Amino acid sequence: MTAASAAHAVMSPREATIYPRYRPDIDGLRAVAILSVLSYHAFPAAMPGGFIGVDIFFVISGFLIASIIFRGLLHGRFSFLGFYGGRIRRLFPALLIVLTSAFAVGWFSLLPDEFAQFGKHVAGGIGFSDNILLWQESGYFDRAAELKPLLHLWSLGIEEQYYLVFPGMVWLLWHWRNHLLVILASLGTLSFFFNLSFVGSHPVAAFFLPQFRVWELLVGASLASWHLRQAQVVVKRTAALHGPNIESRLLDLVSIAGLLLIAVALATIRSTDDFPGWWAVLPVFGSAALMAAGPHALVNRMLLSHPLPVFLGLISYPLYLWHWPLLSFVRIIEGGEPSASTRAGLMAAAVLLAWLTYRLVERPIRFGPRPLTKTGLLACAAAVVGFIGFNDYQRDGLPFRKGFAVRVPSVLQPLAAYRFDDDRHFRSGLCHLRVSEGPEGYAGVCADEADKGRASLFLWGDSHAAQFYPGLAAELPSIRLEQYTSPGCQPTLDWQVPGFPRCVEINAFVMRKIEELKPDQVVLVSRWLGVAATDKIKSTIARIKAAGVKDIVIIGPLPRWEPNLLGALLSRYHEQPFTVIPERMRNGVDADKFRIDRELQRLATESGARYISPMSLLCNDDGCLVRPTDGGFEGMSLAFDDSHLTPEGSRYVVALLRKARVLGHD
Repeated sequence: MTAASAAHAVMSPREATIYPRYRPDIDGLRAVAILSVLSYHAFPAAMPGGFIGVDIFFVISGFLIASIIFRGLLHGRFSFLGFYGGRIRRLFPALLIVLTSAFAVGWFSLLPDEFAQFGKHVAGGIGFSDNILLWQESGYFDRAAELKPLLHLWSLGIEEQYYLVFPGMVWLLWHWRNHLLVILASLGTLSFFFNLSFVGSHPVAAFFLPQFRVWELLVGASLASWHLRQAQVVVKRTAALHGPNIESRLLDLVSIAGLLLIAVALATIRSTDDFPGWWAVLPVFGSAALMAAGPHALVNRMLLSHPLPVFLGLISYPLYLWHWPLLSFVRIIEGGEPSASTRAGLMAAAVLLAWLTYRLVERPIRFGPRPLTKTGLLACAAAVVGFIGFNDYQRDGLPFRKGFAVRVPSVLQPLAAYRFDDDRHFRSGLCHLRVSEGPEGYAGVCADEADKGRASLFLWGDSHAAQFYPGLAAELPSIRLEQYTSPGCQPTLDWQVPGFPRCVEINAFVMRKIEELKPDQVVLVSRWLGVAATDKIKSTIARIKAAGVKDIVIIGPLPRWEPNLLGALLSRYHEQPFTVIPERMRNGVDADKFRIDRELQRLATESGARYISPMSLLCNDDGCLVRPTDGGFEGMSLAFDDSHLTPEGSRYVVALLRKARVLGHD
């Protein structure tokens, strides 16, 4: 008997009944996953743990794709061309339809900077690298997740990066297939511990990068390998599966346990938790337990194999692709969260579009005749769509488009089209760290000691401190500026905040730099979210004094606009149209900043530091300043987002402080 025929003999008719190639219960499990994701995205308060649906998808994908590869190798029919051709016919039909439709909507609704970012994600989606793009662009000025219509493509990136490696690895190891389970489980364990090691210190990387998530797919692949090894044993032990025996009851209990693990995950996991981390064990092993129990286990046959969840599972891929762009574009166009009824209607529309895509596009292309021709045409179409997206990104969002005027009147379009360069104006990557970067990222130019005869000003804080760099450099040229700023890190020792895991380490380093450099003046600036940490702020000021610094200045918060300055101006425009941007405005101003301003002023007085109040400087009874009206800055917007100063705004504010002789030593 040849090796191929011996391998084929492993698959018995009885086993094919127990583990058929098509399992409707797995489509039912897909329905659990997609309903969790849709509920979380449309109604997050009702399903706060619903994002774990993606993890369920990972396990299912790992199991099914590994099973396909194992079956092909067992029967001597596996080929890389056939495998990757199948992936193209599976993924590209629906993906191209959704990307093309979303591009058309974006053309008429997105502002240039929004459309440029969108184009980048079109190219990344076609190249299955969107997870890497999202990881790279995550930062303080990154757009909110809700306003990225292609954000959800990150999971496809992880899967397809995994499938670039997995088939070749299995093919090379097939000679040692009796040890394949141990190898896959070992690799999965390694990835899992990478995940645990990084999820606290590098949460964005742990969420988006494949090396931290492939353990979830490998759990599914390990289950497929276990089936490969144990098939005959399982057949013998479950010969009377349909009868009331101990083995069948055990499988029933396994299926119930799997469902309970997923239910606990949905009920307890929150987006603020370190995820994936240990929490991901619940949905991952819950999904694996349900699939391991087999199609005849209680939950699988009674619940997951019901026609309704099977239907939703069959359309789950196009449904996943459609639902998020619908929600995101409505949020963008309406300028806020749509009503509950609108969100429910959008999810119903997503189901309809998914069904049409499945019936009219996905199935005919995936299963019809001439597969090689279809594969080639799909690859060419994907290349064209990817180029169109990249061209959009390279050309800054094609600002010649007039479509976004439906959202923004001409008087506000310069502000809408404004693109802030934080590398240039904040010195990001040099003296203003990038997110998740530690103190090793600071460059030598941050403390230029070439001319020690000049008075020094040490700038410490988050991005609201970095925003003063253009103004200080231009308006106070006689000072020696020392800048040590980091996104999200309030200049307070022992400061911790979710999303910025290295603030404690960074602030300890900055304090040592102050003690080493002994500057003439230390200026503390922040968004000041943590005014409640009074004792920590006081102890930080005391530590600076102990370093020999005699002049400590706290600059309070700047006016904050809700949802941002452009949004506040649009709201004002809709109430009372204008042809010139108002000089001052009251609507949209975050009133809580006035409270923080008062508390900080009191705290500074108690701590022996000087206090500067931008709120008092920029706001009066008529509202807060939107644009400067003198000093050569006329026509320039003071802020470019909700509260950060434009470079011109930074110069204007620092010029006011210089004239008032409250900052600098000139």
